[in-house]
Amino acid sequence: MMKLVNSIFNWLVSGGATAIIFIGGTIAIKAWPLVHKILDSKEATAKSAKTKQHYEQLEQWAGTAVAAVSVNLDAMGSDKKKEAIRIVNQQLADHKIDINVENVANAIEAAYQAFKTSQPTQLKVSTGVSTITPAKPVADTKEATTVDAKPEE
Repeated sequence: MMKLVNSIFNWLVSGGATAIIFIGGTIAIKAWPLVHKILDSKEATAKSAKTKQHYEQLEQWAGTAVAAVSVNLDAMGSDKKKEAIRIVNQQLADHKIDINVENVANAIEAAYQAFKTSQPTQLKVSTGVSTITPAKPVADTKEATTVDAKPEE
């Protein structure tokens, strides 16, 4: 047994290690493109998941900004839109999220359309009467009388 261990050691020292390193290096060089492709695809998946999360956050902030601006500002539609875009851009800057202005404007518009459809419509009821005259006060009042009800059989 000792002779076998000794002969393996001598083989490694005399040139076997060079053969192992050469074979290992060849495998590593041939496998690198595959490993690189796998790492790139993992990175792309992580980036797309993060981008998706950023756009979901954008939709939430757009909805909140549109609701706040629609209720709180006494301004015209274009001014409300500019204010909502400013609010969302501030949120994006605070969280260091880079989304272009066109996508922010589109998100604000989509949030406005959703907000508009979710609001109850106000119906205008026309009575057909131009003036309503108050009723005459009742001059004499009568006390209510009680009526005995027959029990049902």
